[in-house]
Amino acid sequence: MSGKNKPRNSLQQAGTGKNQQSQLCEIIDRIQKQKLRLEIIGSITIDYRSGELDPMTKAFLQMSGIFAKLELSMIRARVRSGIANAKAKGTKIGRPQATVDDISAVFLRHYPAYKKKQLNVSELARVCDLSRTTVYKYIDLLEG
Repeated sequence: MSGKNKPRNSLQQAGTGKNQQSQLCEIIDRIQKQKLRLEIIGSITIDYRSGELDPMTKAFLQMSGIFAKLELSMIRARVRSGIANAKAKGTKIGRPQATVDDISAVFLRHYPAYKKKQLNVSELARVCDLSRTTVYKYIDLLEG
């Protein structure tokens, strides 16, 4: 079994520890169900042909899972620390709040028709080439 036919892009290939761990579990489950043997050259052989793993392989897979979880925890801790440091320095975190100045001219041109009930929200969104969520946000900014 190979992954040659799976679609990939550079981000998927890099992956996160969690993605890689779930992919490994998926592969191991498939090997177990089909009673196959997987040899990772220069690393390990996973042999389910007999129906069970040998103790060394089982231990290796468990340790690999533990290290993947450790790596993910360390990354999360660094991210949290970085966000806390940025907040402490006064850096604003997250997406900037939309203001009336951010509302597009095309929306402002068609907004009076909405107010006069000539357009509903869906029609206004279609005419302005915006999502309904964005239309609701703009209406809230103008009326709220």
